[in-house]
Amino acid sequence: MERDELVIHPQVHTHGTVPTDAAEYAVGKLTAALHHAPAPVLRAELTLEAEAPGDRVDAHVDVNGAGVHVHAVGETFQEATDLMQDRLRSRLRRIRRRPSRR
Repeated sequence: MERDELVIHPQVHTHGTVPTDAAEYAVGKLTAALHHAPAPVLRAELTLEAEAPGDRVDAHVDVNGAGVHVHAVGETFQEATDLMQDRLRSRLRRIRRRPSRR
């Protein structure tokens, strides 16, 4: 299986006035982080919320049955997205190191 097969296109949800370029930036960062997934990504959702205090970005990912959720709040969507990407990469590394429970 090629590495590109491990990543799917995320569903994107927005709340409030979210600039189109902020959503595109977040999709790019989420997709880049998902390349570090240790197994196939079955589902990915991204939520950008402008109505929260600060700009908030949430990512919900299903990595071969293991649910991963991260969120971040920043002064801008770019800052929140960069924090989300760092947190998601960290969680994906933990999944990789976790021994199989089979």
